[in-house]
Amino acid sequence: MKRIYLDYASLTPIDPRVLREMKAYSGAEYANPSSIYKEGVAAKKAMEDGRKRVAGFLRAHADEIVFTSGGTEANGLVIEGCGRAAHRVGNTKPHMIISNIEHSSIMETANMMEKQGVEVTRLAVGPDGLVMPDELRKAIRPNTFLVSIMTVNNEIGSIQPIREIAKAIRYARANVTKSSYPMFHTDASQAAIFMDLNVEKLGVDLLTLDASKMYGPRGIGALFIRRGTPIEQIIYGGGQERGLRSGTENIPAIIGFAKSLDIITTDTTHFGTKNVSKRIGAADDMHALKTYFFDGLKEIRSDIVMNPSELDVNNASLSPHILNVSIPGIDNEFFVLQLDARGVAVSTKSSCLRDAAESYVLKAIGADSRASVRFSFGRFTKKGDLKRTLRAVAEILSKRAVS
Repeated sequence: MKRIYLDYASLTPIDPRVLREMKAYSGAEYANPSSIYKEGVAAKKAMEDGRKRVAGFLRAHADEIVFTSGGTEANGLVIEGCGRAAHRVGNTKPHMIISNIEHSSIMETANMMEKQGVEVTRLAVGPDGLVMPDELRKAIRPNTFLVSIMTVNNEIGSIQPIREIAKAIRYARANVTKSSYPMFHTDASQAAIFMDLNVEKLGVDLLTLDASKMYGPRGIGALFIRRGTPIEQIIYGGGQERGLRSGTENIPAIIGFAKSLDIITTDTTHFGTKNVSKRIGAADDMHALKTYFFDGLKEIRSDIVMNPSELDVNNASLSPHILNVSIPGIDNEFFVLQLDARGVAVSTKSSCLRDAAESYVLKAIGADSRASVRFSFGRFTKKGDLKRTLRAVAEILSKRAVS
């Protein structure tokens, strides 16, 4: 029987069209784009074409895109690189602000920086999983060099008010720091498949993308760095990527990354939408699947609740592709294994929290993280897959009730 994959928030399958484009690129993929001979020049041309396509997706300039090995590296470059730059210009007690539900790559890098003398404010989100811009405004100090708030949370799907946060930061620049600080960064890796990420409209200075969250290859990501943003390298070597990310660039992966973004903006073979409306249509269809599935869960057990429980499944502040639920009384890891035995792949929490006993994101919103399961949907999810999954859930819970 065909297995059902409902863990798109962890990793999206590579779109076959992306693979075809990567395979079609031959010859120069083994050449170093820093070389001056024919193959190297061809590799660099392909790389710069990919850079332009990624920049176009964000409505940015090509020289504002730095390729990385993925979202984790991009996030680390922001936290550590901006901190080093702030210290170099005389900020002897640098201060940064993050939320208490950021991706682990932000949380752990902030913890490391804190040990080195950087002050870190971790804004508490409300039970709805959202940062309050007024609380952020109050937290900004004259020595605040960075605010990093993710666009869409990878565990509960809460969509942060990025534009409102950007306004609060602009206010602080004029009235608190009286400088170009703090810089504003957002990890938008989970947002690209359904949101407009025009960096001018968002008002961000730095933005993280990860191809493996948008039907592209693994091991490639990008960091948008607005022109003039103070940031320093954290990896040393050959000085690639304008000196900010040393290491030979992965050309085939860059080409696949660019293709995955092209598909998001122009594809008409999925969801029946076109061009700019593509992401809106994709969001509507994913939301329909999410609503159908949650309604089905509630029919099985009326005490199943969505996380965050403060919001309705139709709330605009929630991602259309992530559904996190608590099922009272279950052991969520055993539940996931039972689903796996029935051919369904889901998760209990972010895969980046593999060694953590509980999810700090769920604890932050007051949810029972030991009884919670994350279902996430995507481009290849069919309604029939969800019907099969609901039958599997019903079987597991009925057997538990009998036992």
